[in-house]
Amino acid sequence: MDFYWKAPVWESNECPHTCKSAKPTKPKAVKNAKVITVTNAKYRGSVFSGTFLLGKQVLILDGKNRSTRVEILCKWFGHRLATRGLAFTVNLKNTIVNDNYSGEVFTNFTK
Repeated sequence: MDFYWKAPVWESNECPHTCKSAKPTKPKAVKNAKVITVTNAKYRGSVFSGTFLLGKQVLILDGKNRSTRVEILCKWFGHRLATRGLAFTVNLKNTIVNDNYSGEVFTNFTK
């Protein structure tokens, strides 16, 4: 998790506000971590799939369409938010949460 909290804080003009072509990059090995594997998740205009570290605010269910926002520890163009991880929109039907995952997770988004 240090990779996220040690990254520079995202200032308003340092990163694109939205980017349809942004994809997860920079995989990093983790052990015994709480992760989520998503398919067709959304963040700032991009649609992507992959495995990510979960933040503190895990799932907030939206009963209408089975989608929810999930806090993920992943940088946006090398930057982090000041107080929390990024909040992805995911469809709960297309996600798997693993409390004890060992393997690679994505740590950044770039073009």
